[in-house]
Amino acid sequence: MFALEMVEKLRRVAPGMANTLTTLAVKNIVPLASAMGYRVEEVSHSRTRASVPLNRKTKNHVGSVYLGAQVTVMELTMGVLLFTRFPPNQYKLLVNRMEVQFHAKAKSAVTAVCEPPPEVFAHLEATLLKRGDKAESWVPVQLLDVDGLLVAEARFLAVFKRG
Repeated sequence: MFALEMVEKLRRVAPGMANTLTTLAVKNIVPLASAMGYRVEEVSHSRTRASVPLNRKTKNHVGSVYLGAQVTVMELTMGVLLFTRFPPNQYKLLVNRMEVQFHAKAKSAVTAVCEPPPEVFAHLEATLLKRGDKAESWVPVQLLDVDGLLVAEARFLAVFKRG
């Protein structure tokens, strides 16, 4: 059984444990996530939420979360969601472009929320079924501080190829 399938079965009975396993998997695949303190908090078929703390390893020279950490938590959170829909044993995912707008200083821990509209998934699934080998779509992600203030918004051009 593929590891993601096992985690999804676990998620039905123990979501917190499944989130911990997903966090460990991401940290194993992307070691930078471990150094940043990346933590998966929620995963469903349509929404993923993950955070990074404001600490010595993520803080910049003005005392807020470093831009690289902000973008990384958003990109990883998007990747976790897309891999729940498009397993990496079947598809290869790459980000070809990204656009980010910063709205506020990240003066606390930040949480990335990836909850694309259903048409994003519908487009990817239909394109992969029709053409079969490649599909792409813009996937939005929001970054919030601990008070729910919008810190940044990003969109990533996710490109899938059959693996």
